[in-house]
Formats: sequence, structure tokens, C-alpha cells
Amino acid sequence: MNFSTITAFLLKDSWLARMLNAHSLRRIIPYLVPLSLLLFSAAIRIGYLVDFVEWPDEIWSVWHVRGTFEQAMQRVPADWPPLFSAVTWFWQQIAGLQLETARYLMVLLSLLTLAFLYRAARRFSPDGGKGQTVATFTILTFAATGYGIFSGVDVRAYGLLLMLGALALWLLLRWMHRPNWGRAASLGLVFAALIYTSYTSFFYIAFLTLFLLVQRPRLFVRWVGVGIITGVLVLPLLPSFLSSAGSRLEVMQQPFQPLPQALATLYGEFGGTQWFLIPLVAAGLLLIIALRQPHERRKRLLLAAWVLFPLVIYFTATSEEFWKPRYLWWVLIGLTLLIGVGAAQLPRLARWGAAVGLVLMASLPVSWHQYQIDATSATPFRAAFSWLAEHIRPDDVLIIDPHCICGVPYGWDYFMPHYFPTGYLPIIEQPGTASRVWYLSSEGWERDETLLAEISEGRKPSIFVGPWYFLLRLYEGPPSWEGVTFGDSVRLNGVELTDDRTVLSEDEQLEIKLWWSTIEQLDVDYSISLALLNHRGEVVTQVDGPALAPDTPQQMSAWQPGNYYEDYRVIELPPGLKSGNYRLVVTVYQWWDNIRLVPIPNDEHPTITGDHYLVVRELSLFEY
Repeated sequence: MNFSTITAFLLKDSWLARMLNAHSLRRIIPYLVPLSLLLFSAAIRIGYLVDFVEWPDEIWSVWHVRGTFEQAMQRVPADWPPLFSAVTWFWQQIAGLQLETARYLMVLLSLLTLAFLYRAARRFSPDGGKGQTVATFTILTFAATGYGIFSGVDVRAYGLLLMLGALALWLLLRWMHRPNWGRAASLGLVFAALIYTSYTSFFYIAFLTLFLLVQRPRLFVRWVGVGIITGVLVLPLLPSFLSSAGSRLEVMQQPFQPLPQALATLYGEFGGTQWFLIPLVAAGLLLIIALRQPHERRKRLLLAAWVLFPLVIYFTATSEEFWKPRYLWWVLIGLTLLIGVGAAQLPRLARWGAAVGLVLMASLPVSWHQYQIDATSATPFRAAFSWLAEHIRPDDVLIIDPHCICGVPYGWDYFMPHYFPTGYLPIIEQPGTASRVWYLSSEGWERDETLLAEISEGRKPSIFVGPWYFLLRLYEGPPSWEGVTFGDSVRLNGVELTDDRTVLSEDEQLEIKLWWSTIEQLDVDYSISLALLNHRGEVVTQVDGPALAPDTPQQMSAWQPGNYYEDYRVIELPPGLKSGNYRLVVTVYQWWDNIRLVPIPNDEHPTITGDHYLVVRELSLFEY
């Protein structure tokens, strides 16, 4: 019995055999396409969970819902309904307080949006294979658009709105097909959820009402029942809405761009790139051609009105502030449907080309700042703080320039406990005697030059992180301002070991940084010795020579009083060292006769050996 016979026997009458036959494959493939698009969409959005730079509105979303549920609800702004805050609070109780976990919730909502949008598109164009094509291209477009990606990651209410908006459209089309009280109640509940998420939902609900009146005017009486259900559910919001609606509309007047340019900008922002205008214009032309079909004419005209709704804002609003995707979020659903309907008019080969084009559009570079307030508002707290947490040392301090564009206060309050849970990051106003000062400023912006001069006195600019408007730079000075004097003029101002280690193992390297200065100008050059002594006081390894650092003159006679000089050395631990205690020592000597300068001990380094070595560290060696 060969392998193929055994395989056939095992698969006989099994579910796998039934699934692999041709008829079953034809039934499965239609489900594989939307599933693949869901995975494609999830992969894109998950890729931005960390990469998106946080901005004030997003930080507020996760900051204000901390604490108890009552505390979170008390912090909800008066001009925002509470549903998204409640959802975010419950999610934090399950997944934790990290921004990335909140963003993952938005990814899940985005996938639900695609699922509901797929079902709605199938209902929108129910005629067999063409309906399948409309639905496929609709969700492919949503998965690839810039604003669809951004709203599927950014922790704001708009991701929830798009999910509820797609669900509302699907439920409306189901209700129109077979109206009953159960479906009416579901629709009313979703409409209420939309309003409890954002008051901008009134525009969308009004449009869906118009859609019903044009498509099925005889259902208007029953539609009133849906309206009553919605009205009863949102009645508690009425006082808050009436009190805040006026103030929300009172924004500074901003003139609009000329209409063609304004439309191109808006639709380009929906797509994430101006290249999105190509499939959009093509779909519009195909829609015009499709108007020749009488049975679909009213639906196509309504779709055109949906996509062109921004014109109402253009001619009625007084500020360009409202000409943004976040205020016209529901137009994105119409845009994706338009491209889906347009793609269904194409020949099969052209559809494949359109699908490839949409997939490639998702890989085009997008300026994500266009969906935020401005670039400088997106202060990279997480990137800067995670980097700082790896480089900070005990006794380091942070000074924030008073003119710095350094993020909103609640951003500091939210992220600081994540990266410095013990509260260890002293924020001070003056450098004082701190050895290492982290200075946060907006370089290229106004700075306190007097403060910067005080920080720079005795300290050198070192490593840094962040963009110009959130630049965190280390100013590094000697560990000890007093230091230990060798002879009359040479002073050791501190010793730094990598990771401040005290336990070593054999055959490893020990990186050491020494800080030097002089009390007065030297006439001669001395040599420096860094050595490791065993318990008998014998030298087991040493490094001698002048100070070694890129900015440090090797001749001590070139050193200037008042300056501090770095000296980098590497101690090679020889093989065969026994476990035990060792001492790291330093001395300064005259290279021409090997006479050592006598160190003067202090409280920090009180021990001097009989041969004029200063003990700077007690170390333990572990022999393995």
C-alpha cells in the first residue's frame, strides 16, 4: 500500500475531502476574499500601533478616562457625548492603560467597520455577482484610504463613528427590505449610539432619512417610529446638546479655498494622498454612465449627493475648520461605496488593475499630520521617554525651557508614570550642582539663553533625541565638582563605570570614563595610570598614558583652568584571575622619572595606598 492510497483512505468522507472538492471551493472563495481584505486591513493598521506619534486630542482620549467610571465621566467635555469615553474606560479595565492597547481597540473597531460595510454594500447592490464586486471594492477602498487607516488607529471617537455608521447603513437597508419592529428597534438603538458618540451624527441620520424618502417614500410613516425610538433614547442628551451647540459653532472665521481646490484638498485628505483623486474621478464618471440604467438611477443620484454633501458645508459654514474629514467622517462611507459601484461597471481585467492600484495606494507615503492639529502638536512623548529611560542615571535632572513647545500638561501626567513608575525623574528649574542635566527645548524657537548658559557652564552637550520642537539633550558635567587633587594642580573630578558596575567576570572588558581638570596652567605634561589591584596590592592589569578623548588635548600643558576634560579607558581583565575583591585605582605620575603625584583624599575617595594610588572603586570578580 503506497502513500497516496493511505492518504486517500484517511481523507475518505472526511470534512477536508469535502472541502477540497471543486463545488465546495466555489462556495468558499467568496468568503476568502473579504477575509483576506480584513487581514490586509488589520496588518496595515497594526503596523502603525507604535509608529503614529501621539497628539493632544488622542492623549486626552486616554488620559481623561483614568480612575473610576464616575471620575472618567466627570471629565468628559461638555460639547462631547459620553459613549466613546465610556467604551475607552471599559477597554482600559480589560487591556490596561498603555496607549498602544487603546489603539488596538481602534483596530478592532475598524475591522467591524469593514464587516458592516461589506454587508451594507451587498445590500446596496444586491444583484448577484455585481453586488459581490461592489462590496469587495468598497471595503478594499476603505482599507487603503489614509483617513480610514488613521481613524482605525488613532484613539478618537471617529473610529467608533465609522463603525456605527456602517452598521446603521446596513440595518437601514435591511429594514427597508423587510420592515418590522425588531429591526426598527435595532436601527433606533444604533442611531442613538451615533448621537451618544458625536453630535455630527445628526447630519448622517438626516441624510439616511433623505435616502429612505427618495427610495421608499411609502415607508415614511414607519420611519417615524424609528425616529421616536431614537428620540426617547437620546432625550437625556438634549440639555447638554442645546447648551454646547452654539459655542461649538462659534469658531474663528477662516476663509475657504476656491471650490475646486477645496474639494481636491478634502477628498485628498480622505484618501491620504492626492493620488486618491484618480480612482475617485474615474468612479464618478462611471457613475454618470450608470445613470442610464433606470432601475438604479435614484440610488446612484443619492450616492452622488452623499459624496457631494461637503458642498453644503462649503456654502453655509463660516470657517474652514469644519472642512475636515473628522467633521465629515460619514462622507468616507459614501466615497468608498462610490468607488465600489464604479468598479462594478468595469470589465473583469480592468477590475484586477483597479484592485492592484488600490492595494498599491495603501503603500504610498502619507503625511499623518494632516489629520492632527499641526506637526508641532504631535510631541513624541513615548519615543523620547522610552529612550530617556534607557539612558538616565541616578541623580540626573531634567530642565524644561520655559519657551519650549513641549506638549500638553496632561500628556506629561499620562506618560511619565509609564516610563518612570517610581517617580524618578526630578524636574527642576535651575541646574545647580547637578552633574548631568537633561535639557528639553524647542531648538530654532525662542529659548531662555540665560538658562542655557547656566546649564552649559562646566557641562558639555552630549547625546540627544527628538525633533527640533521636542529636543531632549544631555549636558554632561563631571560627577564631582570638588574632585581629588594630585600634587598641586591636577584634579580628578570623577570616575564613571559602564552601568555603574561593581561585579565583574573574568575575560571581560571594563569601560571607564575619567574626568580631569587643572587648578592652574601646567608647565609640564604628566601621564595617567588606571590599574586594577588584587587583595595583596599587586597590579593585575593597567592602562597608562595621556588622557584619551576626541575633544581632550593629550598634553596636560594645553588644559585650561575652569574646563573639564574626559578620559576614556578600557581595562582588559586577564584570563586566570581568581574570584575575590579587587580595587580600581588611579594615579598621576611624571613620565620621565615615574614619580607619582601624591593625591589628597576626600570624603568621596578616602583611601590611598602606600604607593600613592587613589582607590576609586571596590570591585568583586566572579570566576566561572
